[in-house]
Amino acid sequence: MELRHLRYFLTVAEEQSFTKAAEKLFTAQPSLSQQIKDLEQEVGVTLFERSARKVTLTDEGQAFQFHAQQALESSKLAVAAARQVAQQKNNQIHIGFLNVAEIKLMPTILAQLKSTIPDIKIHLHSLTCLEQIQALKNAELDITFTRYELQHSDYENIHLMSEQIYMVALESLHPSVRPLKLQELKNHTVIMCEKNASPVFYEKLNALIAFHQLRHDQMLWVTNVMQHLNLINMGMGFSFVPEYLLKFLSPQVKIIQTDIVLPQLGLYASFAKNSKNIALNLISNALKQDHAVIENIHA
Repeated sequence: MELRHLRYFLTVAEEQSFTKAAEKLFTAQPSLSQQIKDLEQEVGVTLFERSARKVTLTDEGQAFQFHAQQALESSKLAVAAARQVAQQKNNQIHIGFLNVAEIKLMPTILAQLKSTIPDIKIHLHSLTCLEQIQALKNAELDITFTRYELQHSDYENIHLMSEQIYMVALESLHPSVRPLKLQELKNHTVIMCEKNASPVFYEKLNALIAFHQLRHDQMLWVTNVMQHLNLINMGMGFSFVPEYLLKFLSPQVKIIQTDIVLPQLGLYASFAKNSKNIALNLISNALKQDHAVIENIHA
């Protein structure tokens, strides 16, 4: 039995369809069906009930499913452990970050690493929150700087900062000093980050505004910070930004008061608790104990 058999089995169980599972696995449907038949023959039981409409797990298949998931998870942990040892031996560290961490935190962290471990190999990865979390779990990153507090017993989080979200727009779009009601946005163009690009930011604002209720033609969706800033500075609509981006906006762009207090965004450093990476320990200890670093973040 090979790990690919377990992946195939779990995907078919999830999709309840050989056709959909084959598409997800980028393999041919007849080949996938044969792989499952081979697995059933090796296990000695029927794992799936097959019908013209869908594929469902048998009682035996449900029992097999739990242990198949555990086996795949264990294999991922084995790969992650091996990668961590390799990175430690090679005297290197992989750091994932968002723009806010790059601007407010990275210069201090990099200076400390270089002064303490001059021959360290530093790999910087500009990734979204979700990409960072997945890479951390795969041991492709040693530490992440995201909007998430990672809820997992194998990882430690350090809360670094919280920053306010503001509504902004070119002054000509709202010359009045009166607060703008969030429900009034239905009458304006709104610039907003796509959910996949910044899920925490999106979810916090969506809870107040419900973007899906706005017309499609009044929404301008962006996927990166520069695109976001450019559209705001061009006066293309109303938008929301975390505090660190305010200094990059045009002088003609102003903060608009709202009838509802807007939420805050956190920034967290996350890393594996059992890592032996010397550079990671240096960073985490600095973030925990060095008040100068923390004050730099808030400055």
